[in-house]
Amino acid sequence: MRNRLAVLAHALMAVMIFSLVLRAQTAAPSRPAASPSQQSQSAASKVPDLSGDWAPDGRRGGIGQSLSLSDIRGAKRGQEDDIPYQEWARKKTLSERTSTGPDPQFGNTTDPQVLYCEPPGVPHIYLWPIKTKFLQTPEAVYILHELGPYYRVVWLNSKHPEDPDPQWWGHSIGHYENDNTLVVDTVGFTDKTWLDQMGHPHTEQLHLTERYKRVDKTTLELDMVIDDPGAYTKPWNAHRNFTLSTTGFLRYQQICSVRENQRFDDNLAKPALTPAKK
Repeated sequence: MRNRLAVLAHALMAVMIFSLVLRAQTAAPSRPAASPSQQSQSAASKVPDLSGDWAPDGRRGGIGQSLSLSDIRGAKRGQEDDIPYQEWARKKTLSERTSTGPDPQFGNTTDPQVLYCEPPGVPHIYLWPIKTKFLQTPEAVYILHELGPYYRVVWLNSKHPEDPDPQWWGHSIGHYENDNTLVVDTVGFTDKTWLDQMGHPHTEQLHLTERYKRVDKTTLELDMVIDDPGAYTKPWNAHRNFTLSTTGFLRYQQICSVRENQRFDDNLAKPALTPAKK
């Protein structure tokens, strides 16, 4: 009888310990509470359906290389009339060697994403020929990209830390607006990424606002405000268009590999660019 009671006591203790561990593992990470205005915005707006696989719209701008609305191909790099450079940022842009655009130098590029396989960050990720997918939950929106594959977490109805550490993708919070738009507010960026494929720089002061709007069943639009007082004299706007894709997400994985980049440079790029011996 005494042995049976001991067994029962041990079993009960094991159940209690397992329950506590399970509760700790499944609890959501703590985040700063949302402000009353954020909570009221969420309550007043319906959740728009952003489901689907979204690819750059070839009929409306395509992939592009630059965030400049007046020069999406990068032909006027450093001289765009819609990018309010500080002088150091203009010089920095012109000093970079891009891997694409009007004057591609893949084998000699300074693009950190190509050179070191570092994360491209945002909004640079939207200048790649890849698809994007949104996973919407009550707590957060997860934005998945075929390149990497990388993903971002947008915490809904929350707020930024007081002093966020610099990160490749920054710290993102969001809310829904007008029943059809996801608004994303991101701060806390590292300054190691380019804004786009034309080498436009930014600092850790970058504050990015994105508005994802599903216009109809097959059309998604993204409006951005780039506010970086460390690199530009005033905020400026950018825009991307996406169309619903039916080819499947991650059908082909696009993974950056330093070794594969070197093999491409040695076997394809250099032979193609080296003049034939007479």
